[in-house]
Amino acid sequence: MDILHLFLLFLAFLMALSARWATGYFGLSCFEQIVFHLKVPLEGTNKEFILDWFKLCFIRALLLALVLNLILSLIPFQDLAVIIILIISIIYSGQVIGLWGFIINLFLKTDLYEKEYVDPQVTAIKSPAKKMNLLIIYVESLENTYASKEKGGNYQEDLIQELSELAFRNTHFSNTSQLGGAKIVAGCGWTTGGIIAQTSGIPLLIPLSAKRFKDDTPFLKGVTTLGDILKKDGYYEELIIGSNAYFGGRKFYFDKHSNDLIFDHPYAIAQGLLPKDYHVFWGYEDDKLLEFAKKEVLQAAKKDEPFFISLLTVDTHHPKGYKGQDYQKVYPERLSNIIALNAHKVASFIAWLKQQDFYDDTLVLITGDHTSMAQEYISHTYDKNYERTIFNTYLNARVKPQKALKREFTSFDYFPTTLTAMGYQIKGERLGLGVNLFSEEKTLLEKMGYQKLDRELRKQSSFFKKKLL
Repeated sequence: MDILHLFLLFLAFLMALSARWATGYFGLSCFEQIVFHLKVPLEGTNKEFILDWFKLCFIRALLLALVLNLILSLIPFQDLAVIIILIISIIYSGQVIGLWGFIINLFLKTDLYEKEYVDPQVTAIKSPAKKMNLLIIYVESLENTYASKEKGGNYQEDLIQELSELAFRNTHFSNTSQLGGAKIVAGCGWTTGGIIAQTSGIPLLIPLSAKRFKDDTPFLKGVTTLGDILKKDGYYEELIIGSNAYFGGRKFYFDKHSNDLIFDHPYAIAQGLLPKDYHVFWGYEDDKLLEFAKKEVLQAAKKDEPFFISLLTVDTHHPKGYKGQDYQKVYPERLSNIIALNAHKVASFIAWLKQQDFYDDTLVLITGDHTSMAQEYISHTYDKNYERTIFNTYLNARVKPQKALKREFTSFDYFPTTLTAMGYQIKGERLGLGVNLFSEEKTLLEKMGYQKLDRELRKQSSFFKKKLL
């Protein structure tokens, strides 16, 4: 009986500690994030996460269970005490990770998509006479919080000075009169969800009943994406990342939606660009990523067709970031130093790009994929009440915004906005759940408010399941 008690106590502590770890250390944005990652491969996961979970959750749970089991063996009603502890742990863990809200939403329905979703397949989209190349740089977890308070951020100095200056000199959309950006709603708070929201105008909220995704499984079969639209217009398309594209289902999304090449960690090894056993952090670091990207961009620029290339950096990935040989301690926090160095590297890449003869014909979007998941770093370094948003700036946009500042918007609005910045004309100024920010059309966030929109997105939608998924 003591072994059973020990096991149940271990399970109780493991659940509670893992729930706290997932939200505090791993930065869990919503329970739907867990559901999605159960449906996709996790190949290429940074082993540091697993080791930290083992030390912070598994070992601690075992030690606590051993101690408490010894104490409980000295008192009567041991069975009842163990059951009560287990029940309390289940309730607490479910609350921390948002399980109970998720279960409630399983029984609630929304007609948000019927009312608001605009299908790019049936919407008039006029191509520009002269097509622009498109380069999107997703900087891992890049948010405006890292800028100085003077500029609208929340750090004493500007950790991303070169990027914030680019934003002020070019087109930048903000929720304030200073540096600002998109707010994160349900289904957009992790890399795959953030990229899909920005390129298709929908959240990544996969129902429990969905099949596990794999190579031969359609991924968002009914969705028309930015890549689909540009491929139809003759674009060459490529994704360059420093990790394994299978992780989080990114490969499935890009493969199923018109991408020509995925240049990831396994690809770089297969091409002989890295030693067979090379693996740092999530695969290879941003120094290599940006050098590989230069060569890929130059090759793409030589093609007869325009290009659409997406980069995803990795060095600033939570919880600690990648500490390379060029790391310097300028700020008190390790991640602050990595963020500042990474911003400089991205800005240097842009400086190189500006020297190329095709630069003026290339729209460049620099943005965060989502806000940071490094919850411990965020909570210890920044003001609790600061409103966090993801960074954005468009370089070489062909149009001027009617109103760029004091706009309330989400990642969905990037979809029609990016096309408009390239010179495309969209009837009604809307695609997916997104609104063209160059126009004066109100976004869903401006019309509904944050709480209502986020709440509706979490409910069940037969339209999403039947038409889009």
